[in-house]
Amino acid sequence: MLKFFGNYRDYASLAIRIMLGLTLFLSHGLPKITSPDRWQGEGEAMAHLGITFAPVFWGFMAGATETLAGLLFLIGLAVRPAALTMVFVMLVAALAQIERTGALRGGAAHPVDFAAGAVALVLLGAGAYSLDRKFGFDK
Repeated sequence: MLKFFGNYRDYASLAIRIMLGLTLFLSHGLPKITSPDRWQGEGEAMAHLGITFAPVFWGFMAGATETLAGLLFLIGLAVRPAALTMVFVMLVAALAQIERTGALRGGAAHPVDFAAGAVALVLLGAGAYSLDRKFGFDK
């Protein structure tokens, strides 16, 4: 009955890339990059991995990674490497949420949702409608 949607399989990666890319770029990365006062707090999440030095640097890097990954998702270039970095960033964010709230409930589960989308892109690749495919990086 739903085999009809199989005709649109090539749009799956595109849809995931656009949704994650817009959200990462506009709602996560850009606000972090343009707010240096947030870098310290964001970077302190790395302490969950035993990394306690240079939290301002790590906070900036989280925002820069989200911004760049969002752009790369949107244009479909280097999607798998960008998605792998986002899996890492979102797992650190999930650990921070668990530490802060004791669980992943409601909005606190948001990093896990993002990580799931990123894992899907790692597995699916950029898809037919991407620069990765055009340049032969993703066949």
